[in-house]
Amino acid sequence: MNTNAFTPRPLTADNFTERWQPRPDASSKARGEQYYPTDELTWAGLLHGRILRSTYPHARILSINVEPARALPGVHDVVTAADIPGANTYGIVFRDQPVFCTDHVRYLGDALAAVAADTPEIAAHALSLIEVQYAELPVVADPTAALADGAPHLHPDGNLLDSSQLAHGDVDTAFNTCAFVVEGRYRTPRQMHVFMETEGGVVVPDREGGLTFRVGCQSSHRDREQLASILDLPLEKVRVMGLATGGGFGGKDELTMQPAAGLLALRTGRPVRIHFDRRESTIAGIKRHPVEFIARTGCDAEGNLLAHQIHAILDTGAYATLGPAVLTNLTDHAAAPLYRIPNIKVSGQLVYTNNSVAGAFRGFGGNQATFAVESQLDKLAAAAGLHPAELRRRNLRTPEDAGVEGQTQQQPCHPQLLLDAAQSSPLWQRAVHAADDRWLSGVGMALGAQGNGLGNGLPDAGGARLRLTAEGRIELAFGFIEYGQGVIAAVQSLACEYLGCAATDLDIRLGDSSGPDSGPTSASRSSVIAVEALRQLQPRWIDALRILAGSENLTPGPAGLYSVSGEPCISYPQLASAAAQLPTLEVQFNFPTGPDQVPRGRYLQLLIATVARVAVDRLTGRVRVEQLHHITAGGKVIHPPSYLGQIEGAAVMGMGMALLEDVPMQDGQFLLDNLDAYLIPTLADAPEQRVDVIEDILDDERYPVRGIGELGIEAVSPALTAAIENATGVRPDSLPVDPAALLAAMQEQSA
Repeated sequence: MNTNAFTPRPLTADNFTERWQPRPDASSKARGEQYYPTDELTWAGLLHGRILRSTYPHARILSINVEPARALPGVHDVVTAADIPGANTYGIVFRDQPVFCTDHVRYLGDALAAVAADTPEIAAHALSLIEVQYAELPVVADPTAALADGAPHLHPDGNLLDSSQLAHGDVDTAFNTCAFVVEGRYRTPRQMHVFMETEGGVVVPDREGGLTFRVGCQSSHRDREQLASILDLPLEKVRVMGLATGGGFGGKDELTMQPAAGLLALRTGRPVRIHFDRRESTIAGIKRHPVEFIARTGCDAEGNLLAHQIHAILDTGAYATLGPAVLTNLTDHAAAPLYRIPNIKVSGQLVYTNNSVAGAFRGFGGNQATFAVESQLDKLAAAAGLHPAELRRRNLRTPEDAGVEGQTQQQPCHPQLLLDAAQSSPLWQRAVHAADDRWLSGVGMALGAQGNGLGNGLPDAGGARLRLTAEGRIELAFGFIEYGQGVIAAVQSLACEYLGCAATDLDIRLGDSSGPDSGPTSASRSSVIAVEALRQLQPRWIDALRILAGSENLTPGPAGLYSVSGEPCISYPQLASAAAQLPTLEVQFNFPTGPDQVPRGRYLQLLIATVARVAVDRLTGRVRVEQLHHITAGGKVIHPPSYLGQIEGAAVMGMGMALLEDVPMQDGQFLLDNLDAYLIPTLADAPEQRVDVIEDILDDERYPVRGIGELGIEAVSPALTAAIENATGVRPDSLPVDPAALLAAMQEQSA
């Protein structure tokens, strides 16, 4: 293999001068001028909505009396399940979550009623007047206890929502032949997305009985289908506009305030705005699945991996949302997809409880599993007397190897390239501390892999529309949504590259259900969709413009068409004004799933190695992250600042999961419900970061780009715990790392 083309390069402005351009939305966001869905306060006749949540985590509803709220001056409507004209359920995988509960509440975020009033204050007061009588039921708070015989059933089919198993070889026999075997128990936390803009938006009715949802969401087309079903409206009467949103990370993949606001707008005939405050977002919002792992891994005397077994229990909370898909991805990652292991048995259980609902979250279960797998490999390397990097080197898969389920995958490069680069990181050159230094310094590393697309053969359509407007503008429309990840910058850069135009020639339309369906804005899939759409549209667009111009020898360029010699011939506005019919091109296709007849896993793969340097306080056990160095293989860098921001931002989110963030619950109750107690990394905590990129892709010019929105979080947690162990000799197995527990373990070890 010629590795010269795959040498990592630091992602800096000096190395990417031609592609290093400001984001189109950077100035407006920096100045505070960006208009978000929850900023829409100027609609004529705007009403303010609020949603009544459950008082108990588990109870039967005996009665609901909304008449006192309805009688309050300034209240225009109060709705319950009885007022829903269509289906009273929603959910991406299973529609098991009620819009409004009728006879049973299963967690504190369950909705019972909603109010529309002249002001937010009146709406809040109206909620306090609604009378609900409950009969409390036993709370199912622990997922293991939820599976026990005799546990109360939260749903008709019991508490086991889904299970998974991935196995090959004979694990039991293989463990008997291992020279070294290590076991471990690992825990990952219930993490919040903590987007800057909480869930919200405005629903606007029209005179024909239709509704326009101007909201923060991640899939306008999928949301439209569910909302039309709930409100019993034809699809053409429902329009969902996913406006520029203040963060998503998976937490807005599911419906949030839309059903309640839509019902209130439909009944009152007036625009209705609902915006969750931070407390409501904490209680009703989606979380990362907390996971308990039990792991066992073994190798022979030479360090060759022979057997690997993991069982995972995921607390999915009260409803399904995307839990089954998270379990599938977690199972794939728990099978150690970067390593050759002849005997594997991985199993998982996805369990209903009365805790907060868990669903889509950046990493989608993969980073939780990677924490367990990489921790196991470090322990096994120590047992076998090998350097952690050497154990990995002896067992790495090659790009020619099949995936853990025998499936075909498109790896960007050999993972050994990333391992070598990580070992050469300057972070290993740490200073030697005197014995009385307060801070202990340590360095650690981990590897990770992530795939693009929904995977496993799930419906995964992509599409786009390209047209020349009457004003001579090039309008390019996709269904996915800009929620801070920089997709608008990527689309602009790609359009200029494929269509030959300038950024000033473009109008980019995103997130409108009246436009093309590009699938959900999730699974790091938007960049791949954009490239494939433009690749297919490019020759048709050139032909259409040449037909309009009446010449086959002209080529599109900035501001218009050019002759063979490079002379400008006709501008786009001139071309449009002279045209009898303007071209509108559409394309629809499926996300690439590879050549296998039955797709499994994710075909398009990415790789990362993360090296972390930490300092641990001898007096308190507090961990300070000083530096992170990421080596990524994620295909061609379309827009370098966005790529850099995604890797660095995901890494800081991973720091939060590893060191700070958790939503503790007791008997279905939240032990915190706001950001005064739930701590996240701030700019003061953000370390110096370096990102190196490998842009080349092995043997595949068709898919030169990968989506990297989740890649940066994949290996951060195990890299940090490896660095903590390097500094202190103590390896944390439970996240977030508890400073007090770490300090106690350090003191016990020194004693």
